[in-house]
Amino acid sequence: MKVALLAFSVRGAMGQYLEALVPPLSQHLDLSLYVPEHFEGNVPVKVVRFPTGASRAQALRRFLDPRPARTLWQQILTEKPDCLYLFNGEGYPWALWLARWAKKEGVPLFLTLHDPDPHPGNPWEAANALLRRWVVPLATSVHVHSQVFVDKARKLGARHVVVIPHGSFADRFLRHAKPGVQREEDLVLFFGRLEAYKGIDILVKAVLALEGRRRALIAGPGQVPRILRRAMREHPLWFEVHNRYVPDEEAALFFQRASVLVLPYRQATQSSLPLIGAAFGLAVVASAVGAFVEDVPRIGGILVPPNDPRALAQALLGTQRQQEEKGLGQAIFELTFTALAPRFSAWLKGNGGG
Repeated sequence: MKVALLAFSVRGAMGQYLEALVPPLSQHLDLSLYVPEHFEGNVPVKVVRFPTGASRAQALRRFLDPRPARTLWQQILTEKPDCLYLFNGEGYPWALWLARWAKKEGVPLFLTLHDPDPHPGNPWEAANALLRRWVVPLATSVHVHSQVFVDKARKLGARHVVVIPHGSFADRFLRHAKPGVQREEDLVLFFGRLEAYKGIDILVKAVLALEGRRRALIAGPGQVPRILRRAMREHPLWFEVHNRYVPDEEAALFFQRASVLVLPYRQATQSSLPLIGAAFGLAVVASAVGAFVEDVPRIGGILVPPNDPRALAQALLGTQRQQEEKGLGQAIFELTFTALAPRFSAWLKGNGGG
């Protein structure tokens, strides 16, 4: 079966997802991958790169122009695909045109809905959320990562919904693990882009309440909130902050040093981080939001109420680094992309998938 896999967003975790999914999926399907020209992943399939512009403003102008979208669609049609798999970007203007052209040509459209609810505070995502309401109903089938989002997908107009859980990217970090790294039992790790909805301020309040019994390692690009800047000045020994892009090698070191992975999010869809933390043997503490309510208990983690620094502090104080428990290794294996690829393949072939 020939599948045209199209992704409009390929930076950060989205690019990592593609790099993890495409190789095992290509063992089941004849894949061609269509991605922006800045995609740097190494995948064993035909890759067609298209220009999007050097800046967000240039990309916006280009994605508002139907002419390059039409050129891309003609490139896709030359491969005579049995279906179009829109991996992400269902809220982009091009997605609407492509969805309509696919329907006109009789090419079934499948799409993955990564964020059924847009992350708050992001105007770009809010705009995408409006347009996706026109795209989702045109899909033959919609994939979500958690049962908690099935009803949301249906409310957006999805005619058919499948659930396939988020796979693990842990291998890309585990390969950089080094022997002899000292585990710091009082160190909790927050890893990823600093966004307001991720609750950095809640973590800061929890660490301050613990008065040095736990330290926080916060790593990732983004805007450092004022409460964290003040806490760093007043309690430099309690906070270690790396406010920048963190390469995989350094990320692996952070996962080896820490004992707890903390996800104090106010809102979430899903994340690759719980599985990465579990693979490194960390305890995982997360807010009971989004797919975390399914993903975190699956790996023996702890859920806490969102927006509650006191509850988070108690959880951080009571956790112990994850040991190899019966069933944990099997749970992690079942969520590798090698294990999940047959489910994606069955979905795209119209045989369910999850």
